[in-house]
Amino acid sequence: MVRNIQLQAYFILLLSINALAQPAGYYNSVSGLDGEALKTGLHKIIRNHNVRSYSEFRDVILRDLDEDPNNPDNIILFYKNNSIPKSNFASNNEPDFWNREHTWPSSHGFSDNTDTAYTDVHNLRPSDATVNTSKSNKDFDDIENTTENAQGEAPETYTNSDFWEPRDNIKGDVARILLYMDVRYNSARLDLSVRDRITFSNTPEIGVLFTLLRWHNDDPVDDYERARHNKGFTYQNNRNPFIDHPEYVEAIWGDILKPLITQNLTNFSTDFGTVSFGEDKIQKYTIRGYNLESDIAVEADGAFSLSSDGTSFSQEITLTNDPTNSAQDFDIFVKFAPTSANGLVYDGAISHSTTNGASIEINVQGKEGELGVSSIAEARTKSLGSEVQVTGVVIDKGNNSSNSRIIFDGTAGIIVRSFDANNESSNLNYGDSILVTGGLSEFGNVLQIEESPITIELLKENAQQPTPQVVTIADIGESLESELVTISNVFFEDAGGVFAGGGAAGNFTISDGTGSVIFRIGSSGHPLVGTTIGDGLYNITGFVGQFFDDYQLSVRDLDDLELAGQVELPVMTIAEARNQPMSTEVLIAGIIIGGQNNDQHNRILFDGTAGIVIRSLDVGNETSTLQVGDSISIRGGISNYFGTLQLVESPITLTLNNQGNTLPEPQLLESLSDVNEDYESELITVEGVSAVDGNGNFQGGGNNGLLELEKGANNGFLFIGSTSHPLTSVPIPENTFSLTGYVSEFNGDYRISPRTIDDIIVNPLSFNTIEYFNFYPNPVDDVIIFQNIEVAEAINIYNLNGQRVFHLEEAAGKVQITQLNTGFYIVSFHSNGKNFVGKIFKK
Repeated sequence: MVRNIQLQAYFILLLSINALAQPAGYYNSVSGLDGEALKTGLHKIIRNHNVRSYSEFRDVILRDLDEDPNNPDNIILFYKNNSIPKSNFASNNEPDFWNREHTWPSSHGFSDNTDTAYTDVHNLRPSDATVNTSKSNKDFDDIENTTENAQGEAPETYTNSDFWEPRDNIKGDVARILLYMDVRYNSARLDLSVRDRITFSNTPEIGVLFTLLRWHNDDPVDDYERARHNKGFTYQNNRNPFIDHPEYVEAIWGDILKPLITQNLTNFSTDFGTVSFGEDKIQKYTIRGYNLESDIAVEADGAFSLSSDGTSFSQEITLTNDPTNSAQDFDIFVKFAPTSANGLVYDGAISHSTTNGASIEINVQGKEGELGVSSIAEARTKSLGSEVQVTGVVIDKGNNSSNSRIIFDGTAGIIVRSFDANNESSNLNYGDSILVTGGLSEFGNVLQIEESPITIELLKENAQQPTPQVVTIADIGESLESELVTISNVFFEDAGGVFAGGGAAGNFTISDGTGSVIFRIGSSGHPLVGTTIGDGLYNITGFVGQFFDDYQLSVRDLDDLELAGQVELPVMTIAEARNQPMSTEVLIAGIIIGGQNNDQHNRILFDGTAGIVIRSLDVGNETSTLQVGDSISIRGGISNYFGTLQLVESPITLTLNNQGNTLPEPQLLESLSDVNEDYESELITVEGVSAVDGNGNFQGGGNNGLLELEKGANNGFLFIGSTSHPLTSVPIPENTFSLTGYVSEFNGDYRISPRTIDDIIVNPLSFNTIEYFNFYPNPVDDVIIFQNIEVAEAINIYNLNGQRVFHLEEAAGKVQITQLNTGFYIVSFHSNGKNFVGKIFKK
């Protein structure tokens, strides 16, 4: 809106803030520079800006910088390009409200909200809350502009699982923001980099470089962007050099209209570490060539050699240009092999050149000598970047991170994280004993062996696991990082909620009387996710992690969360339990009589006096594992769900006594009006019922699962709770039938829920219209032949008790009944709009 029809309103703004533009001589120190020298010079100019608080961006700065010039009470949203009241700030991510959006996602390098980059005025923009969620931490690139990829709320914006493409008239703005962040944060503490590839979350990188360079060219700086930029300078006192001098982009990254080479050094280290004479170490990186006019020549010197296939190495290789392809990727393998046993450091350079394109160079080094195995405790004392070699046993199961593994050697623990070819840490299993060589790094203050080149050698599988150290929360600190511990009598401050995993959703607070700590679930695929957080005391085993100043405890699986001791309770009957006040904790026992086909978690427990619904998501006590016929004892709190009494309140403990027990006989009720509170959660049978609307098939789940019944003057309901119930898609009987099931209540309405298809018993002789049919042969061996019937539909076979024992949707001419026992049966089927019934004897 502002860009398209309201730009003239900013001309007045431009005049009023003209004096606030770049100070005279602001860029004098970089005059005549290009490439890395220019990038470094710009960094020195724009670093050390005035840091503003995150709340100021909510209350003052963004409201000022992005104010709607036609309505001072409104703010213009960056991606959605609409005007909404400034007061509509999304404190809880409300849809159609605004929040503070990091163009360079904070999860890519500066998740800590105290970091300088977290509150950079050139990076923060107001965005619709749900659009911001959709953008998430994706890289930026062109994607197919299809309806499927359309973002929906932000016009002309497209997204998929990896990338975000904003509307055309802010693409240059986005590019210049990201390139600014690359230059501004270029230090040992925080080094942000725009990469020419897709990047990983939790890394200080963003992509895709070539696309952003093209966006910068295609959407040049305009007056709106300059006006906002000049105003932002008054708050932060530093500038985005690519708005003031767009030509600096080409001077640093190259001309995208000419041949251009970019490099992808993911999992490639320019330091090859220590290698013994007579041995070698090989790494791989990728380069991409754009608009090539000729081949790319690659040369290496010193003790380094090159290969395009990883087998044949030389000092020079040629990468063949495909003139039909404007963007080409090439793998380059580099081998470091010391020339003698001299203990020296070898320096070398790898150059890449092509016709009419700027050359790029990579400086590499390696050292000759023996590294030697150290203990993990010794390795942890070395400086970051040091190369270490350690052995240890994998003590985690990969449920908190698909790539990282924690190893322990008896002295200490450490994280191993490798994407090097053939050495991926994601391949390691619980109990693997390994030898690992690689460089030390930190992520969020957690020490890890992560810097390439990494080599991992599997020494043994299923090695013995260490015994966890018994500690208190007060003991947790740096000395226990990446080690297994057990903490007793812990309680969750989030009791009653549900475990989630990944990002901030995976953080929960636990306490033990000595202090509190974050209980961390690192992945949405963790076995705990979706289970209920109990309100009892737990003994928790897990490994200690750290995220900046906060320590964390992560469990590996369900077995690491153990319910602590409880006060003894006497066993009471279910009838007695049903009379207790809500939330009373009770201990009952009985047999499972149903539930699993109508609800994943609910089960019906009966003890001869009454029945009750039981439902538990507590770790190690999940009711979803119970089968009909199981005899159990269960302890938990009484609750009410829309009128149905349940034992559901945590903590729940469940004991399986035995299995395969005989179920009680259903109670026979004369009328549907008898289905009431007296029989809730008990098995009943009502004979001679029929469906009010008998057309179609049984359905399951929600209102679809309700089927109105009638018998005489009374009505009632059959309810199927799940779409996976065996009755779903089975034809509703067109005649009367006997219905067996357990009784449930929903806000005063009582329903009967059949457990299986056998709970519907139809009398075939009660069809409204019948054609009697003689079968041949009769008595039958294994096959019934339908004489003069081309296609038989809805074939049902019943025993003489009226119970259906066989069903087939359709058959042509004959049907096989080998599985039936010897005896008399009634067969019914449909054909040409008629109902046929006959009697057979199975030999």
